[in-house]
Amino acid sequence: MAAKKRKSSEDYVKFRFTFIEKDELQLPQYMICIKVLSNDRMRPNRLERHLKQQHPTLVLKTKEFFSAKAESIKRMRLNKSESYHTGVSQHLKASFEIAFMIVKQEKPDTISEELIKSCVLKATQLILGKMQSKK
Repeated sequence: MAAKKRKSSEDYVKFRFTFIEKDELQLPQYMICIKVLSNDRMRPNRLERHLKQQHPTLVLKTKEFFSAKAESIKRMRLNKSESYHTGVSQHLKASFEIAFMIVKQEKPDTISEELIKSCVLKATQLILGKMQSKK
């Protein structure tokens, strides 16, 4: 017996979830941690449990606040691969990785072409993901 394919509803905003389309399915996406859950997780009791257990301080926020948050998440989406621009954190991590590779060389003023190339490849993987860096 196939699992019931649940459809999105505006009522899910009260559980702090929005939806993304993937392979003609609507999957719940949490507005705060941007985590995408399986179709099975679209049950209201499971969405509410996630909200109360993972983000208890946000239970009292208004529905309007999260409606605005859902719109900002939709604008943040970069492409159909469901990649997101996550801001400074990935760029900062890439910067630290490059600095670490340079320190391991112990010769900061004679950095070779191989080191720079490997640093840029590492940064591309961290910022855009492994699939995009292979292009």
